[in-house]
Amino acid sequence: MRLSKILLILIFLLLINGCNQPKPAHAVFTAQKSVTEAQLIIPGKSIGKISLKEDAAEVYKLLGKPDSGDAAMGKSLSTWYANHDPKGYQTQIFCSRNMGNLDETISRVIQIRVTSPYFKTANGIGVGSTLKQINAVFKVIKTASYPNKKPPYAIYDDKKGIAFEISAEGKCVGIIIHLLNNYSRTTYFPFHNNQKMLVVQP
Repeated sequence: MRLSKILLILIFLLLINGCNQPKPAHAVFTAQKSVTEAQLIIPGKSIGKISLKEDAAEVYKLLGKPDSGDAAMGKSLSTWYANHDPKGYQTQIFCSRNMGNLDETISRVIQIRVTSPYFKTANGIGVGSTLKQINAVFKVIKTASYPNKKPPYAIYDDKKGIAFEISAEGKCVGIIIHLLNNYSRTTYFPFHNNQKMLVVQP
């Protein structure tokens, strides 16, 4: 009888201890596992299968002929629309040649911009996230705005290589991946043609 009481006490203590344990690390991993490699945004590195500093020729093989583009002075901006519909989600690639160097014939990816909510960071941040949610994960500062664009929005940058286009309602409408310790506004061709960009000094 005494042994049974001891066993019951031990079981009770084990149950109490188990309830007070912190959430195991694998629980976080499980929550992030739903973001596949094809969807993953890695600040300062890549979006999906496209990487910064990658040969632009390889990107064109992957995405096909762009729906629109511009090029000058060794730099280029290419745009792809979902289902080739200008009203659809956009993927934009800004590329540049390293003029005067041995690899100057190769145009390399310098920035990547997407407007599709399909792509997300490992923390689940993507198009549709609020500025409050973004601030909980990234250290962003306002670096530019498009007040005349309809609807207007601002750019919030993290120098670790990611920027967010935030609407007047405080929601992300586009994500830009750029090189570390840079800002997304440093492109020869703006992602938004014929739109006045106001630079905000950090």
